[in-house]
Amino acid sequence: MRIFGTLVAALAMAALHPLTASALDKDRPIRMVVAFPAGGVTDLASRVVADALSHELGQPVIVENKAGSDGVLAIIEVTGSAPDGHTLLSGGFGGQLIPPLMKKNFPVDIEKQLTLIARPTEFTNVLLVHKDLPVNSVKEFMDYVAKHPGELNYGSAGSSSSDRLTTIMFMQKTGLELNFVPYKGSAAALNDLSAGIIQVMFGNLPPALGLIQSGNLKPLAVTAPYRVPQLPDVPTMQEAGVEGFSMTSWNSLFGPAGMSEADVKSLSDSISRAVMKPETQKKLRDIGFEPIGEGAEAFRKHFAADKTRWKQVIDTAGIAN
Repeated sequence: MRIFGTLVAALAMAALHPLTASALDKDRPIRMVVAFPAGGVTDLASRVVADALSHELGQPVIVENKAGSDGVLAIIEVTGSAPDGHTLLSGGFGGQLIPPLMKKNFPVDIEKQLTLIARPTEFTNVLLVHKDLPVNSVKEFMDYVAKHPGELNYGSAGSSSSDRLTTIMFMQKTGLELNFVPYKGSAAALNDLSAGIIQVMFGNLPPALGLIQSGNLKPLAVTAPYRVPQLPDVPTMQEAGVEGFSMTSWNSLFGPAGMSEADVKSLSDSISRAVMKPETQKKLRDIGFEPIGEGAEAFRKHFAADKTRWKQVIDTAGIAN
């Protein structure tokens, strides 16, 4: 509780920052503060987007990692900055959407203390099983789980991660039960899945792609409502027979509260153009992301819809604390 008290105080101080609008200064770099460690899913997408945005704007875009406290440290860094478009927060589904729903005393009101700017990319989760598990389809997997109650363990990157929430939604829709084994990050969970220590995971595609391509993990379905180009022969969950089951996780960019509409539109449009260039799309797809280049207005609607949807999943599961 002490750290949250400190964070709340820091956020209160940040709120005193003058909310003056200013034009983007081409002579100054843009800081992109990433709420997760280097090498993680958010960091991977951020570096591609930052490079593309730098070329689009003709000015440096510098990535800075500031991980900790469910992304709150990075949020404080951004909310304490001038709302002039030169300091951005790179986060997403697992950083700014889910933690406030999971933690009743989360010290940040995302929609009041940040400006939603863009949703550059999204990525699917993949229903992955250990290569020796005797199933080759979602139906076979569901039958196997039903015949072996309490025997299969699933991993996730953390208690508030998209892979855990996807598994919970799967259990709610199917009535099946899997045992939860939390990990600190995707890499550790995927390594244990490869080793057979756990049997199943709705893993994020970007960190899992190499293990799938090497044959260490068996993909049964993707959670996106569309087939992904990296795994064209793998069906969607809906195609595999789980009606109404779809989800994608996503990366997003925020600024401090109080940004001018002109600055938001300028950045949003620039990000969309940068991400949707063919060379950027290829770079993103090569590492497991789907470029979407969604602007501020559409992102706000998407954020609100996902917030409502996942709050219901979390409340039904009773896992908020």
